[in-house]
Amino acid sequence: MTQIKQHNFVMEQGVPCSFIIEYNKEVQADDLFAVVRVDTSDEEFAAKFNITKVENVNEDAVSTFKLTLGGDIPQGRHVYDVFVYDQNNKPKFKILKGHILVKGSVSDRGRLNG
Repeated sequence: MTQIKQHNFVMEQGVPCSFIIEYNKEVQADDLFAVVRVDTSDEEFAAKFNITKVENVNEDAVSTFKLTLGGDIPQGRHVYDVFVYDQNNKPKFKILKGHILVKGSVSDRGRLNG
């Protein structure tokens, strides 16, 4: 069993955020499912990543993907998971997980006082 990788990051509310993941097996973007939840036990998700396959930049990678998250997530701490799905549209296994800290943008901070 491969160990699930973890990547935590901070993003600004209202600003889309992207990152690249490399995977050591041949999969298509449609085979991946990545969502953001407020808590690990939540059934419903707060947002879904847009996943596109991109050209490999590392010779060791078999598949490379760009994950993009819109900026419409509420401020606070969230968790995310990236799954590989099977042909029956069921999660096969998790390949990436982490925490996202969504901070208020500079323009949002002034709204509270004015």
